[in-house]
Amino acid sequence: MLNLNDLLHLLGNHLDLLKELTLGKIFKFVTGAAQFKNDILLCQPVVHPNTIPPAVLPPTINTWLSHSAEIPPEYIQKCWDLFKEMVWDDEEQVLSLGDHHEEAMRHYGHENGLGMDRLTKAEQRQAVLFTLDRGVRPAYSVHLYCEKCYINYHHNFSVHDGMRSYYDGIPDIIQVAEHQFVERQLIELWTTLMLVAWTSATNCARLSNLSLSQGAEPSSEWQFGFSLTSKEVWDGFVILALLEDQQSRGGRLVVPHSGGQRARFTDAVRACNQRMRLYSQPAVTHFCDKCVRRYDNGRKVSVVVTDGITIGHPCCAIHNCHTALASNRHCFCPTHTNEELRCSIVGCQADVVPGKRTCPNPVHQGRLEHAHVAHPNDALPVEPTISSDIDDVDDTEEQFVTLANGAVLPSNADGLDALPSGGLPSTLATMTPKLRAQFGRKRTHNKQLIVALCGMIHARETFFGAKAISSVAEMIRRTYYYPGLMPDHIFYDNNCNLWKHVQDDPAFKGVGLTVDVFHFKSKHSEKDLYCDTHCNPTDFPELLNNDGGFFFNLSIAEQTNVWFSGYHSICHEMLVDKYNFFLDEMILHWNRMTYEKLLKEGRHPGYYHIGVEE
Repeated sequence: MLNLNDLLHLLGNHLDLLKELTLGKIFKFVTGAAQFKNDILLCQPVVHPNTIPPAVLPPTINTWLSHSAEIPPEYIQKCWDLFKEMVWDDEEQVLSLGDHHEEAMRHYGHENGLGMDRLTKAEQRQAVLFTLDRGVRPAYSVHLYCEKCYINYHHNFSVHDGMRSYYDGIPDIIQVAEHQFVERQLIELWTTLMLVAWTSATNCARLSNLSLSQGAEPSSEWQFGFSLTSKEVWDGFVILALLEDQQSRGGRLVVPHSGGQRARFTDAVRACNQRMRLYSQPAVTHFCDKCVRRYDNGRKVSVVVTDGITIGHPCCAIHNCHTALASNRHCFCPTHTNEELRCSIVGCQADVVPGKRTCPNPVHQGRLEHAHVAHPNDALPVEPTISSDIDDVDDTEEQFVTLANGAVLPSNADGLDALPSGGLPSTLATMTPKLRAQFGRKRTHNKQLIVALCGMIHARETFFGAKAISSVAEMIRRTYYYPGLMPDHIFYDNNCNLWKHVQDDPAFKGVGLTVDVFHFKSKHSEKDLYCDTHCNPTDFPELLNNDGGFFFNLSIAEQTNVWFSGYHSICHEMLVDKYNFFLDEMILHWNRMTYEKLLKEGRHPGYYHIGVEE
């Protein structure tokens, strides 16, 4: 802090200032400048050290100090040259002298973008920015703290009372980790790769590192690397999707600020998943010339198809249990953890031998075959899968036969099925009933889709145990919950049994439940009079052209199924929340892409809103 002698010495070298300044004006200048030290810092280049006062004041501070201290503008820079060390080094002591600027702030502060709430923290930190066309760039992130409202302001969000509130709108740059930022265009590229090429987050990161980084490497003083990981890809995907979801509903994304990044968005993801399950995809209200047939008299006929696809996530090994696994390394959910101590042979309740998956019964000893994945999640080789991690029910549920000599063979052992009936050697003549063993995790049975015949996907549902008729009926009821949304025709390969189940259900009144031509001719018996009476598509004139052919393109559903099945390997190790969120987002983007295609084809796509066509 300058004493009076030092002050007189400084001013003695500036006679013009000595004539203009008074002790009161000097006091107002140094206390006013100290009040906005952080504002002065924020206007400096990111490389400017926080401990050194800048040579020049920002114009807004300059103007405000002139009004506040009643010093002509042409003298402000000279005052700063003389007193900046005092302001910078003795900030707290200067501020303790008191605040005498309220009147000047009311008159001149707001017009210069200044306020009375002082930011006590303006921290710059090293960061890394991943861009689409400029590669990887070193960057600085700045966050501000207000001592009066206790809010910490970051690039995309503010933090208060332990909660992170994201700002309105979709930012061009998204913070995906503490020191990692990603350009929104790059995240959108990853999403497109996932959509059209089934690219996993691992391979999105690898593509970015190989092709988009432009060979950038951090300097020796930079503390963060320039290599992108699948974690940043996934977090960018989730954050952008959640922000878009909130914007579409006029809400704001609010999540916990504490804890790890993985758990931070779990509740928001679950809420999004629940809304999607309750209200279906926005495309449920879609119409166009390919999925709705219109007549001159105003009548319209809408058609959808529902089908199951073998794609699932790890689930509890207890049949039809919907409780999520705590970890993908578990075979049972938290409710059924005691089942880990039971023998893996289905139906056997004996305790397992320590270190084994079966009980001491030698008949129940078997081996676990190696699992195979057709489409890898990672483009590079990975370590072989260990037996305790194998989770596909087709690979982990084996059948065994016990031979007369005590030997145990899998039912698919080489040569066993080829032996002629009654032609077994005497040592293998007696065979006991087959045993089934569940060595690893089960997977959900299938995904059921409801697809309009233009390719727009209306809904998706997970079936845990089997594709039960009652489950299909419940899915249809829930999807078309709003009056007037129920399609006029629903194609399903097992509609003959579905028709029996819902024939007295008022929700299905007037709905045609037909079987597509392929399944009707190839998969259903000609002797099935019930199916022929109720589910023959040729009995419905609204489905036919004038020449007897079919008006609607039923093959579009199969094409959609082929696309959706491509996510099997990407989803292979996802837990249920991430799994459902990812697939729903892919469907959402698929529907947007399909809508644009229909628009370009002149198919007049639109959406129903409260009974009114848009």
